[in-house]
Amino acid sequence: MLRDIAPLDPERHGVWVVELRVRALVGEAACVYALTGSLGDARRLVGEALAVATAAGEPRLEALAHGQEGLLHVRSGNAGAALDAFDRALRSVEPSNHRDLAVLHINRAAAALEIGDLAAAVRSNESALAHAQAGQYDRYAAFAQLNLGLARYREGDFPAALRELEAAAARQPGGPDGWSEVSRAQILLDAGLVSEAEQVLADAADLFVTDDLTGERADALYGRAQCALLLRRFDDAMRWAAQAARAFTRVGNSVWALRATVVRLEGRLADDRERAGLSRSTLRRRAERALRLADDGEAHGPGTGRDVAVAARLLAVEWALLAGDVARAVEIARAVPRRLSSDSPLPLRVHHRSVLAQVAFAQGDRRAGLRAVRGGHQILADHRARVGSVDAVTAAAAHGGRLARVDVEAAMATGRASAVFDATERGRAAFAGAARVRPPNDPGLAELLVQARRAGEDARELAAGPEADDRTRSAQRAAESYRLQEQARRRSWQLSGSAGSLVPRPATAAATVDRLRRAGTEEVVVSYLLTERITALRADGTGVRSVNLCPAAELLELVRRVRGDTEVLANGLIPPRMRDVAAASARRSLARIDDLLLAPLEVSGALYVAARGDLLGVPWAAMPSRAGRATSVNSWVDLSSIGPASAPPRVVVVAGPDLAAAEEEARLVADVWDDALLLAGPDATCGRTGAALEGATVVHLGAHGRHEPDNPLFSAVRLADGSLYAHELDGTDLSGAVVVLSACEVGRASTRVGGEPLGLTSVLLRLGARAVVAAVAPLRDDVAVRVMPRLHASIREGLEPAAALAHALADEVEPVPLVCFGPMPLVSP
Repeated sequence: MLRDIAPLDPERHGVWVVELRVRALVGEAACVYALTGSLGDARRLVGEALAVATAAGEPRLEALAHGQEGLLHVRSGNAGAALDAFDRALRSVEPSNHRDLAVLHINRAAAALEIGDLAAAVRSNESALAHAQAGQYDRYAAFAQLNLGLARYREGDFPAALRELEAAAARQPGGPDGWSEVSRAQILLDAGLVSEAEQVLADAADLFVTDDLTGERADALYGRAQCALLLRRFDDAMRWAAQAARAFTRVGNSVWALRATVVRLEGRLADDRERAGLSRSTLRRRAERALRLADDGEAHGPGTGRDVAVAARLLAVEWALLAGDVARAVEIARAVPRRLSSDSPLPLRVHHRSVLAQVAFAQGDRRAGLRAVRGGHQILADHRARVGSVDAVTAAAAHGGRLARVDVEAAMATGRASAVFDATERGRAAFAGAARVRPPNDPGLAELLVQARRAGEDARELAAGPEADDRTRSAQRAAESYRLQEQARRRSWQLSGSAGSLVPRPATAAATVDRLRRAGTEEVVVSYLLTERITALRADGTGVRSVNLCPAAELLELVRRVRGDTEVLANGLIPPRMRDVAAASARRSLARIDDLLLAPLEVSGALYVAARGDLLGVPWAAMPSRAGRATSVNSWVDLSSIGPASAPPRVVVVAGPDLAAAEEEARLVADVWDDALLLAGPDATCGRTGAALEGATVVHLGAHGRHEPDNPLFSAVRLADGSLYAHELDGTDLSGAVVVLSACEVGRASTRVGGEPLGLTSVLLRLGARAVVAAVAPLRDDVAVRVMPRLHASIREGLEPAAALAHALADEVEPVPLVCFGPMPLVSP
């Protein structure tokens, strides 16, 4: 363009020649900077454009040049200079020039966001959106809405931020671009949806490589490094962070190069924590390196360098503590603010509290340390209170893991089992008991779930067809169902909500012991810690003691072996002799697990187990020492038990399709109760079942079940019109209900980053159920028909669900993988 218009004389051809020259020069400046990272070359082109505009006496074109200068300052990390340039530009633009005003306000908002002026960022984005809409510039409207989402994110309103980004993507011609995807990933990452963010960033990084956009690719690499850090892939984190820092440096963005360096040092520190034998001098050198980085951050001013300086100093404190130099750690910590502003990134605020706790514990001040830990939990609680789906609530656990470890490690150093018990439950209860999430009614989400269910049913029916084409179409419909599930999941993240009235309170050793003492029974509470070795915290009416048990690897292999054996036992087509072999193998493995986990604890009465990870998949009730004895399992010690309803029970019994004995089992269970609602055959739809669950006191679901390890909220039971997803139950009131899932493996859970289990059973407990009886492995039809009526008869007679399950299993010869999950059963004073 510059070559073509060079021979043209503005006096002869008109002022449009000047405008084309100015726009071409600022456009070339943007391209030069994006492709080469040379700020100097780009600014020279902008200077030439400004000179052309000034010589022609065209203020509106001068504004264009000033606007491009401001954008270059934003991209190079100098937000203060950018704001000055944008303000000069805005003073020269006519009110009717919606295009340029939209662009200037978009870029000014980005600069305001960079220095933390959220109010100014929101005002500028709203102005940009108004001008873009007035001029019908869809691309600029999309950019304005994207930036508005980033401002909402900095305000801490993650659902609103994701809603704005979704709207921005819908406005953008051709769909979302790489930069908008990087922004979305950053919000997902800070919300704790780490794996999802990493996938978005991986796709965005490929896009930027294709387009050779160095600065934008650096953003994607930076985000991937943060994800890898949370996923404990420290080598990946350090490599990607180093690449991001180099890329930011190439484009002259020194502030973001420093931020990437902070992530690289975080990876190094995390790796150092797990390595033995590092010298104190090495650790001290790394602390000093972090302090130099903090100084570099502060040199960029209180706005842009604030987070860099704080984060780097926190790392320096931790390295000093690793070196055993408490005095130096305290000295460094004095330069860290005691409080961070609410617009600081969520992970940084939680990390800040974690480090303050470490310093206090190292000084022997447990009171201050615990105050810092509770402050970190409160930050996460405030975040969770603003999201409206179980998925988003549990995802926040990704940022609480280090805080919980600091608490437990400090408790272990006291040598008191009660302190370790308290610390463990503080961390677990912070996420496990988000209680009943109350999202608003969302017809769009409901419709996506209906479509996903329909596609899944189509895929199942086509898979049974006789033609090869049927199988191809089945795979296509299955893929469509998965796509709709993912779309529904993404929409659920955009819902605001509240956790309802059930606010979780962590159990303390003192309260647990007091409760057991007043009960006057032999009931025992055991909290298991799963690291390289398994440790048990055993509580009874006399106190708490710690017992070192066994290597985790041996136990987990036994659990896998039991699961394999129970899969054989569940297959009705397996010959009796092979089933006998599998049953014998399962009994041997369960006896060994019993010896490892329970024998050293001397539990003779009722047992309440609190555990995480693979320990939740142990068929506890099937172990030899638990025969005839009540065993309850949960992911935390929940003392806020809800007793059975005093009014007549409202019983719902549902039989799903394609199970030979499902309707027989349902009739037998319904006959146990005086007045049960029985849904079977075509009546057992997802809609009718979901409606019936609200307010029920006893629920029995006999159906095919499926746990989805990679997408646990789409774990489901299959009903007449398709899968009833865990996702669909958000907001259902199950207060005090006993829920029996007579289905394969729906008692299983997937462990999220941060350790929080998620699956159909955990969702039902969050909705207020006082017990969920479910299988952690496949369950054979004939076993269910025998066991389930006995279970319900015992519940009707007044037995607690765990005791009722023990009674129902008493006469079974083969191990049955049913487990009673839930809060600690009520005990008589």
